[in-house]
Amino acid sequence: MHILIVDDQAANRVMLKGLIERFGHNVSSAANGMQALELFSHKGADIVLLDVMMPVMDGLTTAKHLKQLSGEIHLPVLFITALDDQKTLLECLDAGGDDFISTPPEPIVLQAKLNAHARVRELSFKLKEKNEVLAYHSNRMEREQNVVSHMLSNALLENELRFDFLQTYLSPATEFNGDLVLSKGGPLGNYYIFVGDFTGHGLAPATGALPVAQTFFDLAERGLSVATMVKEFNRRLVKLLPDDMFCAAFVAELSAGGDRLSYWNGGIPDALFIDNNGEVTNRLPSEHLALGILPPDEFNSSLSHCFIERGQRLVAYTDGVIEMANTDGNRLKESGFENKLKQFGHQDQFDDLVSSLESFQQGTEQSDDISLVVVNCVPTGLPVKQDDHSIIHLPFELKVSLTEHNIKGEDPVTRLVDSLSHLEGIKAHKTTLYLLLAEAFNNILEHNLLRLNSDIKEEDEGFERYYSERERRLESLEDIEVAIDVNYQPVDSVICFGIRSNGENGYPADEFSPVLDEEKMHGRGMQLIKNFSRYYEWKDEGQCLYIEYDLNLPSV
Repeated sequence: MHILIVDDQAANRVMLKGLIERFGHNVSSAANGMQALELFSHKGADIVLLDVMMPVMDGLTTAKHLKQLSGEIHLPVLFITALDDQKTLLECLDAGGDDFISTPPEPIVLQAKLNAHARVRELSFKLKEKNEVLAYHSNRMEREQNVVSHMLSNALLENELRFDFLQTYLSPATEFNGDLVLSKGGPLGNYYIFVGDFTGHGLAPATGALPVAQTFFDLAERGLSVATMVKEFNRRLVKLLPDDMFCAAFVAELSAGGDRLSYWNGGIPDALFIDNNGEVTNRLPSEHLALGILPPDEFNSSLSHCFIERGQRLVAYTDGVIEMANTDGNRLKESGFENKLKQFGHQDQFDDLVSSLESFQQGTEQSDDISLVVVNCVPTGLPVKQDDHSIIHLPFELKVSLTEHNIKGEDPVTRLVDSLSHLEGIKAHKTTLYLLLAEAFNNILEHNLLRLNSDIKEEDEGFERYYSERERRLESLEDIEVAIDVNYQPVDSVICFGIRSNGENGYPADEFSPVLDEEKMHGRGMQLIKNFSRYYEWKDEGQCLYIEYDLNLPSV
């Protein structure tokens, strides 16, 4: 070590220097405080032995200056004193002194003290190094956060959250939101909404939002189906996210008329339809695993569809809403949230609903990201992209044959409709054609091939049992075939579909001409086919469903 001795007595300097050099250290010496500061500025020191009473600048003043010059590194200052005055000793400590040595010093005691203070100084160096490393990583993380924040802001420039029919409440738990709410109008006056919840919150899930947002805006701009969207979301997230991360999501498409909804729910709490009084009229439960878990060949992108009565509103939210807690540790839960919807259920009371949620927390720290979306299901009024929708004039016929390999984990109807929509005059009817074909295909699949009974849906937790059994039977399918024949006749501008299977069972005879029973939880698919087709018929004892659709009708 380099030891600096500061004493106005030459004899003391010589004595201390001799002892310390025998310990193996280098020594510099100064006769007063001014000389000590000059020496320290040029040569530094690891430990200073400092006399209290000196001319020019005393030890107390010198100690304060030395400590300042040392900066962040701890500089041990040992006062040389024969004094036993308590007041003077306290003044030495207040001035920055760390210890005392008496004169004449005991060699063993002096060596022990020098070694002890050397260890403290070494720890100070290590602490400074670690602080510098921490500061470097902190700065680096801040830069990375700024980059991600900039990228995320740019990715969300297309996000359209200011529609008259849309109300949102977004409250992240940290700077970066692990929830993601995306909204965009489609090219046919239709409307898309995405409500997602990545595992955790902060920077990591925010990075997952980037590919999802880019995909959502691109596919919505092109007017593709929700089934295509979720399939692409899942493909990208499986490749991007680590095994312990995924994204629960509710993705929906509202028709331009505001009367039909196609949706996919994977892991999000039940979306709700409420009336003007805030009463829940229908639930849209989760029927799939979250995005980013299953590989593409096992992922199920099949959609659900429902009609919407005038005046109803769609409520979608993440679990941060129902898991918020008050100061007593009580959570809001689904029942508490639905009670608040009843209290503040009118469309004009959304701000009151938000205030009520915030009041429930009573200032407690928010533990999770909160996202709440309310969509008023009315005609969207969104512009329709002016493409050439003139009807094609050449007749055509298309035959598609599907086996279990094409059906398991896929939505073949989406691919078929996407292909047809490339033809002139078909794109404007894409949404309706998808609904018709999806319902027809699912009826053939579930009743002819899987032999499922829709009455299961009427039981408690019936939907969950029904779709769980559907997945189980789907996995065991072998040697099956579903044939889809598509035929277009330009004379009548009618496109016809025939869907049949090689299953043993036909469609139930008592449902050939369904009349929708509002009290039942099933039968709405056939009602949709009845409403939107020009003509439909079950043929071959329920083995084949034949549908005609008029392309001269306005697209919806």
